[in-house]
Amino acid sequence: MADYPSYSVVIRTLGKSGDMFVRMIRSLKEQTVPAAQILVYIAEGYAAPAQIADEQYITCPKGMATQRALPFDEATSEYLLLCDDDILFEPDSVRKLFDALLERQADCISPNVFPNHEMPLKAKLINIAFYGTYPSASKKWAFRIRRSSYYSYCNHPREVMPAQSCAGPCILVKKSVNTALHYPDETWLDQVAYTSGQDQVFAYKLYRYGYGMLIHYTSGVQHLDAQTGHVKNPELADYNKRLLRYVIWYRTIYEPDKGFFKVLDTIAFYGYWFWLLLLAVFSFCIGRNKYKVRNSVRSLKEARSFVQSEAFNKIPKWEVKR
Repeated sequence: MADYPSYSVVIRTLGKSGDMFVRMIRSLKEQTVPAAQILVYIAEGYAAPAQIADEQYITCPKGMATQRALPFDEATSEYLLLCDDDILFEPDSVRKLFDALLERQADCISPNVFPNHEMPLKAKLINIAFYGTYPSASKKWAFRIRRSSYYSYCNHPREVMPAQSCAGPCILVKKSVNTALHYPDETWLDQVAYTSGQDQVFAYKLYRYGYGMLIHYTSGVQHLDAQTGHVKNPELADYNKRLLRYVIWYRTIYEPDKGFFKVLDTIAFYGYWFWLLLLAVFSFCIGRNKYKVRNSVRSLKEARSFVQSEAFNKIPKWEVKR
């Protein structure tokens, strides 16, 4: 397969996905476009799985954002296939990703492993009301990040489409582009327990820095979902999710914008924040999840203090091109 660029598989893991990881490695070894390397970055304090093929294990600091922010100096290839530890590939999956990426001269491509457009109507309505995730009739974007920082998805997608964001479990990206994003600047995400949103921050930063991103809907890549990030404290997880939503909005939407766009950003964020507050009040009134009203107010206050802190303001600002 000399016609294809070389790529190194980069897997971040805690070593807990068991048989799913075994299946993943075996499926990678069956690719019609084989990888130059399979590098497994396992967090400190966790035992590496038993050797399956010729994968290489590398110990690294723990943290979802921290593991994504590594320089990957061990990778010798032009491209990186960034993966979680519970992905399954069909034999021609990588070939399909490369074919679409090279044909359209993009910098990054991700398989659509969460088919939002295939959800039943009831599930779509629940996602609109409780998660700010909207279907879109637009044929321009597979995924678009709105001013509120929530995303919309194409309801009737083509096989390959441009995108402003993507799901994080599997991303094929130029190594030079991955480095140019300066993702170590975003490891503030790991200061929060049950961190979320690191995939969106990575992908949207790539888009706003002017790089081309694609989504492939028929690559055959599957997310097996090992569910290794089990939530032990739902109240704390809810609180931190709300806190991070504000910080991500501020960092990726509000802070890079200028002038009147900041006004539109503010209206968009607080409009949906107020809607979620109303839902929390209703939940409280019927005796369910009484902590959500308190979390709504306290998390917003702490998040605003966080982005005004000296430490946060020392983080380099995004150098956006769009």
